[in-house]
Amino acid sequence: MKKKSIIAIFAIVVVGIIGFSLYNNSKKLNGEYTAKIHLLLMESESTLSFKGNTVTEIVGGEETNKGTYEISGDQLQLKLSDYNMTAELSNDKKSFVIKSAEGLVGLANGTRYTKKEGK
Repeated sequence: MKKKSIIAIFAIVVVGIIGFSLYNNSKKLNGEYTAKIHLLLMESESTLSFKGNTVTEIVGGEETNKGTYEISGDQLQLKLSDYNMTAELSNDKKSFVIKSAEGLVGLANGTRYTKKEGK
């Protein structure tokens, strides 16, 4: 092979790897998202911590549930322990709003989670 052909093939491979990496990262969240939860006369803070394709729910400083999530367009599907939630993700991925949830978790419908800066 000629030197130019080898360089062209190498450049195509590098561009392909970078493109795939950017596409794959666009379907991931990273960091902590918090919300104020209001139940009856009480208020508490809920945190959802995302890493890779996993999510951990933290309430009152303690891990309460673990699960997985998927992003499809602006829809965020979460499966935490035995319940499922659907949320609408903002374009900049800095917040999402719970649109539907099962069981008692359904009380969180309409709750906005916002990404903690620096996390």
